[in-house]
Amino acid sequence: MTNEPTASCDVSTEPGRTPLQLSSVDLNLVVPLQTLLEERSVSRAAERLFMSQPALSAALARLRRHFNDELLIRSGNRYELSPLGVELLESVINASNALSRVFAAQAEFRPHESTREFRLVCSDYVSTVFGAVLAREFSQAAPNAMLRMEHVQDAIVDGAPDSLREIDGLILPHGYLEHIGFIDLFSDRWRCLVAIETAATELTVEALGARPWATTYSGRTAIVAATRELHVLGVYPRTQVTTRSFLTLPDMVADTDRVAFVPASLVERFERRGDVLAVDCPISLPDIKQAFWWSPTHEQDAGHRWFRSLVERTAQSALRP
Repeated sequence: MTNEPTASCDVSTEPGRTPLQLSSVDLNLVVPLQTLLEERSVSRAAERLFMSQPALSAALARLRRHFNDELLIRSGNRYELSPLGVELLESVINASNALSRVFAAQAEFRPHESTREFRLVCSDYVSTVFGAVLAREFSQAAPNAMLRMEHVQDAIVDGAPDSLREIDGLILPHGYLEHIGFIDLFSDRWRCLVAIETAATELTVEALGARPWATTYSGRTAIVAATRELHVLGVYPRTQVTTRSFLTLPDMVADTDRVAFVPASLVERFERRGDVLAVDCPISLPDIKQAFWWSPTHEQDAGHRWFRSLVERTAQSALRP
């Protein structure tokens, strides 16, 4: 077993200390800090960074002195993060992404030469019907760059526009964000998903209120546009199961009497299973109008301008009528 260093924390926090100046911080410690917190091991972190263990141990000692905290605490034959280490992990990841963006900025963006990473946040439904097409276009235009697609979380929507600074864009329907830049991408419509054995029974407005539902999400990113129309008619669906994924809805509906709202573009994929069927909703529902949203801080970034142009062109050629 590799012996991990146990540097002491010998710098105390001084009362009334002035705010930390960035110029006093060694930014070379950002990547070791992130890697140490992620790996929770000097040996694994050193291997990942192609550094010697003594060199990384020295960096850990400096970090411990700076934060006046152990950061990594031995627990048996392994290490765990200290409470401060847990708190720092997300912050240092965001800081690392922000620094990468700063130093990757260029007056002129050359996609064929770029190794930049672009982060796109969207639902699993959008990544299925649009993300795969976008990924192909992205790879052809920027073969050495990376497109990272992440699933939307309520915290990103609730924290906008500030939360959008750390990502390149968020694909979300209209109705959640405002007063920031956006590009309309494509529209979809809602259908109702039911088990194949219940499809012969007409789905009436009364049935929508009487039958149990499978829904996606439960916070601000719930399907409010569709459910709001039901509420207007005095219909309040009884949610029996909630999932974060549109793609798991068929599993929640099959062999039950549940109903679920699904985007029409997923229907063909779902019906191939043979145990669920999409039927028209007995009431008129507003279309799903998907848009690409971004932080104002990215407005003049040459790379970001290229990326959002690619997103718009791909949507126009692949998804718009």
